[in-house]
Amino acid sequence: MAKSQGEVGLEDMLKEMNELSKKLEEVLKHKVVLLILHDLASITRDIVDDIEFYLQEKEDERALKSGDLCIVLHTAGGDADAAYHIAIRPQEFIGEGHKLIFLIPRFAKSAGTLLACAGNEIYLTPITELGPIDPQIYVRETGRWVSAKAIEGSLRQVIQTLREAGGLDPRAIEAIVRRIPIVELGHYDSLIEHVKRLLKDLLERRMLKEERNKAEKVAETLVKGYMYHGKVIHPKEAQRLGLKVKILKGEALKATYSLYKQVKKLFSEIDKRIGPLLTLIREVELPLAPLIEKHDIEYGLIYIPTIREFRELESIQPSLPRTRRR
Repeated sequence: MAKSQGEVGLEDMLKEMNELSKKLEEVLKHKVVLLILHDLASITRDIVDDIEFYLQEKEDERALKSGDLCIVLHTAGGDADAAYHIAIRPQEFIGEGHKLIFLIPRFAKSAGTLLACAGNEIYLTPITELGPIDPQIYVRETGRWVSAKAIEGSLRQVIQTLREAGGLDPRAIEAIVRRIPIVELGHYDSLIEHVKRLLKDLLERRMLKEERNKAEKVAETLVKGYMYHGKVIHPKEAQRLGLKVKILKGEALKATYSLYKQVKKLFSEIDKRIGPLLTLIREVELPLAPLIEKHDIEYGLIYIPTIREFRELESIQPSLPRTRRR
């Protein structure tokens, strides 16, 4: 039986994360707010509420408006519209008189990159990963997320091939065309353009406020310029793209890594508890999305899968079917 989150020392690890965040704040000389999401947690609209309430509640206690604000971000991505909405709140909260900075210790992929682009500047470590922001479409038949840009390109290629294949049986062409969601092409075009406009708007608000032509180019590249959604955009490439980034060194890097190691320690402990059951979920026909718990600490918000749910699943494990997915 898996232990509860209290039994794995969660509170102690979060307390240590607070202490390390305080040290990072002292080194950077910026107010530090954590927004840390486990790999199984996604950027969702609920986080808009969480950020708003956190900023309001901590405004007086931590004097968050008294200087530059640095959001330490760790996420694999999520909803682009939610990321946009989350981004504009701290932009408006601290006002024009102070800088908004996003610090990425390890990665902020997809919608996380969009969120990070809301800052005046992005602080990176030598191992930071950003990523393309092309919107993803869930394909029910395969259970996978696929780039809208890739789907659009594939559909257009199929249609073009059919046009050129004059020797094919008309009945075969008709059967193939019936299976192609041609009406979706316009939707994919609109979705890609929509995300590009979200990114461009965030860049123009702060980072590239005086360089609107550059904002257009950066948005075009991040949304449409990469063939693979999982592409690693490393610090030097982020600079070449035109993003205003600073690669941390010295005490700032040391303090950032100390905090990130504690994040890894927390995630590793959680993963040890839920790992066997995640394997079970993949092996059997059991559609289950993990329940995500939010933990409010003095220095920010942490999102992790709840072990309690996996304990309940473990208790019924013997009765689960053992049919493997094909």
